[in-house]
Amino acid sequence: MTFLLQAVIQGTVGFAIGAGTNDLAIRWLFATVFTKKKKAIAESVQEVVSHDLMSSEKIVAQFSRPEVRETIERELRGELDAAFSRAVLFADGIAEGLRPLLPEFLRIETDAVRKVGAALGAEARTVVAKSCARRITDYLSRRLPHLIDETHVWNIIYDSIMELDEAEMEFLTRQVANRELRGITLWGGVIGAMVGVSMSIVLTLLG
Repeated sequence: MTFLLQAVIQGTVGFAIGAGTNDLAIRWLFATVFTKKKKAIAESVQEVVSHDLMSSEKIVAQFSRPEVRETIERELRGELDAAFSRAVLFADGIAEGLRPLLPEFLRIETDAVRKVGAALGAEARTVVAKSCARRITDYLSRRLPHLIDETHVWNIIYDSIMELDEAEMEFLTRQVANRELRGITLWGGVIGAMVGVSMSIVLTLLG
């Protein structure tokens, strides 16, 4: 057998062994950790997310941003526009065809709806939407930490992790750290191949 062929064979075998053992070690680690430490992992993830990644202070700061208030204001303005358009159309429809047939108290009510719709023009609806958006964001800024504590919203993270089986947890972890885990497996193969080639050189020199 020539040196080159021997080096290729031993390098290939070394790569397969190195990559395979690293992959097996990763799988064993996942299986062991997720089986025995599932509850601890769920508690740790919940703790990190609720206190570091998405603390009450960070959520409040996010809701206090001007862009959030503008979004709420825009949504409220749209709802007000749609509601008053429907009310006015309904009142106008009754006034056009059914008014003579309605009792007096209903005629008064439909006239009132039309007057309110006419009074709450575009500018008035903008003022109402702006005021409501300010009150909503101010309320959230004051009460959100208390609401989060009272509703135990972060328990969703713990419960979701505990509902996963070990295979699903391994799959999710691999999805997050796929590149790094592939790198560990690949480097195991590279080191194995280098060992195999080195052995070929040593055996050739000794032979």
